[in-house]
Amino acid sequence: MRGAAGLALLLLAAALPAAGGVRFAEVAAPWGVDFTHHHGGGGEFFMIETMGSGVAVVDYDGDGDQDLLLVDSGPLPLGGGGGANGSRLFRNDATPGAVRFVDVTARSGLAPRLYGMGVAAADVDGDEDPDLYLTGFGANELWLNRGDGSFAAAAGAGVEDPLWGMSAAFADADGDGDLDLYVTNYVDFAFDDNPPCGLESRNLRSYCHPDVYDGLPDRFYRNRGDGTFEEATAAAGFAGATGKGLGVLFEDLDGDRAPDVYVANDMTANNLYHNRGDGTFADVALMAGVAFSDRGEPEASMGVDSGDLDGDGRPEIMLTHLDQQTNAVYSAGAQQFFADQRYLRGLAEPSFYRVGFGLVFADFDQDGRLDIAVANGHIVHNIDLWDRGTTYRQPNQVFHNTGRAFAEAADAGLDVVRASRGMAAGDLDGDGDLDLAINNSNEAVEVYENTGAAGDWLVVTAAPGAPGRVVGTEAEVERGGATQRRRARTASSYLSQNAGDLHFGLGAGAGEARLTLRWPDGGSRRLTAVPANRRLRIAR
Repeated sequence: MRGAAGLALLLLAAALPAAGGVRFAEVAAPWGVDFTHHHGGGGEFFMIETMGSGVAVVDYDGDGDQDLLLVDSGPLPLGGGGGANGSRLFRNDATPGAVRFVDVTARSGLAPRLYGMGVAAADVDGDEDPDLYLTGFGANELWLNRGDGSFAAAAGAGVEDPLWGMSAAFADADGDGDLDLYVTNYVDFAFDDNPPCGLESRNLRSYCHPDVYDGLPDRFYRNRGDGTFEEATAAAGFAGATGKGLGVLFEDLDGDRAPDVYVANDMTANNLYHNRGDGTFADVALMAGVAFSDRGEPEASMGVDSGDLDGDGRPEIMLTHLDQQTNAVYSAGAQQFFADQRYLRGLAEPSFYRVGFGLVFADFDQDGRLDIAVANGHIVHNIDLWDRGTTYRQPNQVFHNTGRAFAEAADAGLDVVRASRGMAAGDLDGDGDLDLAINNSNEAVEVYENTGAAGDWLVVTAAPGAPGRVVGTEAEVERGGATQRRRARTASSYLSQNAGDLHFGLGAGAGEARLTLRWPDGGSRRLTAVPANRRLRIAR
């Protein structure tokens, strides 16, 4: 712990109330979510084995409840895994008082062929159904939603990048009404370039550090308007995106109503691409203070999320990192400069011995403030044999927002300890609060029912229309003197995607709310006297 920052953290922690109101119960088995991730390893320690995989919470069939897509990695050519990619699609068949998910992978036609990593969902062809984009080692795959519960591979869509793809996200980057695509690529691993790594002095072999390999260029694809894409990385200003990309999100970080791009890179400088408003971007991460740590060093950035954590109307950016680096949170200030506040927010010390991947901002207890969930797990399978301070399987964490900083909710109920990777949130049981799904490396999935939310809630969805008028829509809710804002977007976290509707915790007993929707093209709609505990589908 460092000097004045460490002392401030200790004083603040002593003054914080105990974290309360955030409670979960693990329900994968009773809810019918039977899935185990497979990395296909056979003792060669190929680096791709330890990095997957993600999860999406998405209403793929348009029936109003949230379904689950869990990404598998699959067999390796040299790993002895055998079989096919085992990614699974679970349809939500919940009824009042009974939550039930059904594996519909076979009938959906979804049959990925790549070694899977991440997933992003969006209506890329304008037919009002969410399509699925899967990334991995091998050519990425776009699966178009037919609208009848099935998918078809879009082999000629132009997004089949053969590099090691990780996270991907969609947004209307150029304001033309359709959704464009950003894909992070990681490192130039190859099966015939797999040096022995680990602790040579003790003959302990494991997975290589990313420093062993060069980074790969990210890709940006512009939507032609018909569900096909043209590669426009250099033309859009992303030619310098050659970091070791792991996480990505589209978010309006400067308030000009155009989606910017933030890229979390592993041990290379992170990128913040400012949208100039004409479909081109400029990297301003260094000037904005979000390229490096507060010590001016690159960190092992993996998961990423953004949102207004302190209620001041400006966004924070958070990143998960390797152990002994601590997770970071950057708070927006004047002149679009972000300050590293990991210590002041109480998020550094609890993450010191953790390796963070998945990351979700959500108001789990519905008190009107965004809480934080982090999925943890080391990348080195035998790390406990040569570093006694950490373990491979690690507890996941929830941090309760106290209004001043964050306090770890030690009894939140995330009791299963595995090597976790992707994490996503959504209302899986239809009761108004937010649940969690976590994909784990080479182990079974975890699904957590939210059992502790006590406050009122409001869920807002923009009615289908032009995809670029749904993704990017901002909802502002005012109740009891407090104002909250959420923006509809696609992927974030690590390799994953949260539910697309906008969830607000409202606290308790503060009366009706006022709701304002602002569309990306400048239109808006305002509703007054909005009752709590409702789902609203708002048309233009």
